[in-house]
Formats: sequence, C-alpha cells, structure tokens
Amino acid sequence: MADHPELHELHRQYTESQSKYVYFLLAAAGASIGFAIQKLEGMPLTWDQSSALLAIALWLGSLFCGCKRITWTQSAMYANFALLQLQYGLHPEQPPHQHLPAAVSGVRSAIAKHSNRANIYYKLQFWLLGAGVLAFVTWSVQEMARLAV
Repeated sequence: MADHPELHELHRQYTESQSKYVYFLLAAAGASIGFAIQKLEGMPLTWDQSSALLAIALWLGSLFCGCKRITWTQSAMYANFALLQLQYGLHPEQPPHQHLPAAVSGVRSAIAKHSNRANIYYKLQFWLLGAGVLAFVTWSVQEMARLAV
C-alpha cells in the first residue's frame, strides 16, 4: 500500500469511522440505560415494568457486545502486528526460516478468528440496542394505555 497512499488513507478513514460508530452505540446504550432507570425510579416492581426492564437488559447486552467488539478488534490488530514482525524478521520469538510459513499461517488464522468474533459482536451491539429501543417504546405505550384507563 506504500505506493498507493490513497488506499492507505481510505483504509484509515474506514477504520476510524467504524471505531466512532462503535463508541456512538456504546454511548447511546449507556444514555438509554440511564434514561430508563430515571423513568422507572420510584415505581413499584411489577409485571407492568417488564418491557422496560427487558429494554435495560438488552442495552446492557449492547454495552457488553460493544466492549467485546473493541477487545477482539484490538486482538486482531495485535496479531496483525505480530504477522508483520514475522514477515520482516523482527519478531521477538522469530522462528527458524523453515518454520516461518507455519508461524505465519497460525497468525493469519488468529487474525481471521479475532476479526470474525469482532464482527459478530459488532452486529449484536447494534441489534441489541435496537431491540432495547423497541422494548422501551412498548413499555411507554403500555404505560400510556394504562394511565388512560
């Protein structure tokens, strides 16, 4: 990519954008949890609040998945760093030349595994946040209907 700086710049922008999106979802889930807890404060714990409590649980799941996504992304980046060290002969535990292909293959496998797990958590983070919104809106509508009676 050194001879194609536009590819490097586009990749940098893409990863930066993805990272910002993950942190945005983390902030949205945290704010949602705080808002829901504030709305439920002082209410008796009854089945009427089950949808709101489900929303909080889903948002907690979204927070967890966002944190796991960051962890697996960092693991993939570290493995990528190790791969480059192996390829340049700079790894602290550089294997002999005859074992280098196996080491590179193992690190590439780890990168793929870590990237796949990060992607799973990335998708779950979004869907759990959205499901939490749906559950909380359901609770809000139920509350309005209950108060209208």
